[in-house]
Amino acid sequence: SSIFLLMLASLARRAPRAHRISARTMPTIPGCNITFDKVAREWRCKYAADASGGPADSASLKAAEELLQSYLPTLKALPNAEVTRVMCGGCHDFKIVVNQPCADHDAWKAADYAPEQEFIAKLSAIPGVSQVETQEYT
Repeated sequence: SSIFLLMLASLARRAPRAHRISARTMPTIPGCNITFDKVAREWRCKYAADASGGPADSASLKAAEELLQSYLPTLKALPNAEVTRVMCGGCHDFKIVVNQPCADHDAWKAADYAPEQEFIAKLSAIPGVSQVETQEYT
């Protein structure tokens, strides 16, 4: 029994601890009391599937990815930006998420999310790409 307690105590010391962020430093959405410390901007579209119905040989997916790769250095150079590409082979989603701390995101927003307009125009011009949209969220 004492060996069991010693083992439990040892495991508890090694267990990962949850990272807690002080709510005092985060903005709060009034009414629902949701706090956050980062804001994301998403650019998304649908791409046309290939002849088999999947993404493997999709010309529009390939072109969208090449476009993203050409803008990736600019996006990664944004202050404290985490850039993620999400692609779904089933529903044909292609998404780029730029996640930043609130203050950095506010500065990017004040600059009209540059180079968003240019990127979105080029993405919209790719044959087979549809439903091009942008969204901001926490």
